[in-house]
Amino acid sequence: MTKKIIGMVSFMNEAGAQEAMMRLMRQLRARGHETETWFLYEKNSCYRGQPAVEVILPKPRLTLTDLPVLFSRLLAMLRARRPHAVIGFLPLANIMGQLAAHMAGVPVRIASQRSPGSTFNPAMQAIDRALGTHGIYTRVICVSHAVRESFAAYPPAYCARLGVVNNGIEWDPSALERDAARHSFGIPADMPLLVASGRFVPQKNYDLMVRVLATAPNMRLAIAGDGPLRPAAEAVAAEMGAADRIHFLGALAHRRVIDLLRAADGFIQTSLFEGQSNSTLEAMHAGLPIVCSDIAMQRETLCEEDGTPAALLMALDDFDGWRHGVLRLRDEPVFAASLGARAKALVSRRFALARMIDGFEQAVLRIPPAMPGRVKAAYAVDQADMTR
Repeated sequence: MTKKIIGMVSFMNEAGAQEAMMRLMRQLRARGHETETWFLYEKNSCYRGQPAVEVILPKPRLTLTDLPVLFSRLLAMLRARRPHAVIGFLPLANIMGQLAAHMAGVPVRIASQRSPGSTFNPAMQAIDRALGTHGIYTRVICVSHAVRESFAAYPPAYCARLGVVNNGIEWDPSALERDAARHSFGIPADMPLLVASGRFVPQKNYDLMVRVLATAPNMRLAIAGDGPLRPAAEAVAAEMGAADRIHFLGALAHRRVIDLLRAADGFIQTSLFEGQSNSTLEAMHAGLPIVCSDIAMQRETLCEEDGTPAALLMALDDFDGWRHGVLRLRDEPVFAASLGARAKALVSRRFALARMIDGFEQAVLRIPPAMPGRVKAAYAVDQADMTR
């Protein structure tokens, strides 16, 4: 029953897809499978030295001339390791990794879509569509139903391979008390603190977040993350006279992000789109009241099945609504606490880590998702055979 599984990610850095892949491989290894995690290249070395982690081409960025070298190495390594399954996260790993896996004779080739298909560049969209349609991908697992819907107009052969497996979190809360956590980041405890995490890229829409907090007096904002748009966000904070209340913490190790959640009074996310945000799930586990974008991906995560929200969901073009929502968290502590409690109950009930691992394991073992309990039963049979 034990399978050799390779998880493949486009690049190494501190981001949600990369952390989700590391989590998936750890958990599958804990279930008895042999797992490795391969990064095609590395924007930084954050996972270097961790068990069963490899970088195929150790460069911070790729050029066109690197692509044939990368593909050749992938193909040779897959032929040598002979895995049962390759699970790809992010478009480049899906395209190059699964094509190489197909050529190497890997029987199970799972492409996991972590963002809407419309967010890929046009060339990636076309290649991804072709590979999924013609069977290079044996399964396409989307991180949310909203992401799955983004592929609804693809050819029927592609859509027939689509499924959904939500994220789940290995939740291990910070050991720090709230004031100690604040102090560890050098953030005064004199005002309520909202926090956010993620790279400074257009998707995260940090310009809106900074402008909203700059106009919300007696509140602080701390952002964990780095990226090309950070200088612009810092300039906006300075121009609006809020540089002393908006704290740009840079990229943090994951444990320090968890400490930042302990320091917080609330969580904010202004994203234009998400697949399913690990940062949001962690904020829910922390019991924080959340104000975030009213987009399909967040409604799926933050609303009960009857549509009742466990967060303040704001239209992206409603600046006054964002400001009002932030001020409600500041001025209505009972409401804020109840919102956080609802979010914590929701994440514990609907987005358990075991459900994520079950979903991918069923895909690896080719067990139909509509047959719950088959994984456990298959393991029981396998263990019985081993003891005979």
